[in-house]
Amino acid sequence: MIEFALVAVPFLAVIFAALATSLTFFAQQGLETVAATAARSILTGATQSASVTQTQFKSQVCATLPIYLKCANLLVSVDRSTDFAGAATTVPAITFGANGAPTNTTPYNLGAPGEIVTLRLYYVWQLPSVSLGYNLSTLPGGRRLLIATAVAKTEQYS
Repeated sequence: MIEFALVAVPFLAVIFAALATSLTFFAQQGLETVAATAARSILTGATQSASVTQTQFKSQVCATLPIYLKCANLLVSVDRSTDFAGAATTVPAITFGANGAPTNTTPYNLGAPGEIVTLRLYYVWQLPSVSLGYNLSTLPGGRRLLIATAVAKTEQYS
């Protein structure tokens, strides 16, 4: 019985750590799928041709989010760059409102035909409570910033 008590705590810690890690990667993959779908509409020029505003674009992106991701925790950034090396790669400092949702303003520049456009989705993921010394959070309050990025040269749409 004492042997079980000595092994139980480390065993449960490993199980909970594996579960927390797998849930985080699952959420990240869901966000990557949404980014690929949203980037396709920019790549083909469908978003630009329809003169979609930033709010409308975010609503379209939110409509494709999996049910386990909330639109209130999502930030959408679209910007163009002169070359692929100049695409945005820095992680923004996230600020939060009183309700705990991110309040940052992000760029929204869809670019023109043949330009390089970077789509970045930032999602504030609330991590499951797993103590025992295992911490995946990158933000205060047990949250992690998930980032999905798609960089492409837009087609010559008209």
